[in-house]
Amino acid sequence: MDKSKINPQKSFHTSYLIPHTLFSLLLFSFLLSPFYLFAQKGKTKTEPGRKIVFNIKDCQDDKMLLAIHYRDKHLLRDSAFNNGKGVFVFEGEEKLDDGMYSLVSGRKHLLLNFIIDGNQNFTYNLDTTGNVGNLSVTGSPENAEMLRFQQKTIEAQKNMMEWSKKRKEFDDNDQKDSAEYYLELMKNMNKEMEQFITELIDKNPTYLFSKLQKSYRDIVVPDPPVYEDGSIDSLFQLIYYRTHYWDNFDLTDRRFLFLPSYESKLNTYFKRMLWHQDVDTINKYMDLMIEKTTPDSLMYRFLMEFLSREFERTNIPGHDGVFVHLVKNNHLAGKCTWMDEDLLKKYQMRIEDLEPLLIGKKTVEMILPDTTQSNNFRDWFSSYDMPKKYRVLWFYEHTCGTCKKEALELKAVYDSLERIGQLNFDVYAVNHTKEIDAWKKYVRDNGYTWINVGGTKGNVDWKDVFRITSTPQFYIINQDKVIILNRNISKSMIPQFLDDYEKIEAEKERLKNRKR
Repeated sequence: MDKSKINPQKSFHTSYLIPHTLFSLLLFSFLLSPFYLFAQKGKTKTEPGRKIVFNIKDCQDDKMLLAIHYRDKHLLRDSAFNNGKGVFVFEGEEKLDDGMYSLVSGRKHLLLNFIIDGNQNFTYNLDTTGNVGNLSVTGSPENAEMLRFQQKTIEAQKNMMEWSKKRKEFDDNDQKDSAEYYLELMKNMNKEMEQFITELIDKNPTYLFSKLQKSYRDIVVPDPPVYEDGSIDSLFQLIYYRTHYWDNFDLTDRRFLFLPSYESKLNTYFKRMLWHQDVDTINKYMDLMIEKTTPDSLMYRFLMEFLSREFERTNIPGHDGVFVHLVKNNHLAGKCTWMDEDLLKKYQMRIEDLEPLLIGKKTVEMILPDTTQSNNFRDWFSSYDMPKKYRVLWFYEHTCGTCKKEALELKAVYDSLERIGQLNFDVYAVNHTKEIDAWKKYVRDNGYTWINVGGTKGNVDWKDVFRITSTPQFYIINQDKVIILNRNISKSMIPQFLDDYEKIEAEKERLKNRKR
């Protein structure tokens, strides 16, 4: 093990411990969320109720709040008042949702994290010091296991902090043997905690707390296979990890919506691991995850809303393609039964706008007049007529301030590459205006020597074809007239983008040939 990577505070997960700190993220909402309403369907008052008692020694608070974990917030579920002896009773005819809960004082101080999992009749004994050694629970074997884990973790943390400090002192004094001794103690403590958690999971695999612990565990990635020529597949472990990332999650279990691990894992998977991958890669692993959920379930609905929200609203190139794939294969395929017809129609219209202009789609040919050269519209140019390897399609208005600024930036890049003989793209600049003379003057004054077309005539209604509702808009197409970029970027980044694109295409070709 790399010595530099041992961190006594990060060797095991501790987010569910009970520090006596300000509870700043509590959202005082009585669950008007559609997810809550969805979850409550079918519940009746004939179900067994709840009676959860907290005996809090020396507690002077008048009121306690019960909040459930949901996404990065806490939702208020219940409240109870001090009976004058530090006893708070949360009771009612209906059961609460299973999940991770927090007991919070009326002054928003966190006292306790605990689990509700089926059984909702138990008693917790605690005080206001935040010392886990003073806690006990009766009537809930699962919370007893969780408490045992918390107490074990606090003890391990204390030791790790002390050993880490001593190790550093000996390292600083060049006493390597003594430093190594404390390093070994730290390694052994990590192993001991890993074994403790393994036994906890194996002993009660259906406990919600066991499932939470399992969800925090990393996937064990095997060594890559070795080919006959002695080489290895450099992508094997990455692909394996992405494919098996959710193995320790039960994505059919709706209770994960109310645990702290689910959304953090979602964010890591989609917004870090896959965020900047190509569309096909993101779609592949997104589909694999969706398949692990139960259709029309609460988990499925949450996932649909998470993914559609994240991939529709970003400006990352290609993410519109992920959004289109998601919606076509789920929302518009009749799988999102909670959506009404009006909302589905809006999705349909959105997809119809986006799909023709996605990266990988072939563009429609434009044949437009260059009115800067001839008032009689004799000179017409095609967007398909590309002597250079790539073409920038630049839609602008010559009176638009932003367009003027970006056109100058584009010219600076264009001219500098042309001077050194490395210009590998043409510019097909399309201006929609009836003010022909003003446009001609604008082009001449700024020395735009690329193809300048526009006016109100052409072989197609290009404003409709390219969904030009505002300017500037920007595309890059390749020799096959296929879109490789459909987002506006800094013009100075065009050479780097084209260089990266060619490297990616070359790597794709290499992998394709290797598979053959």
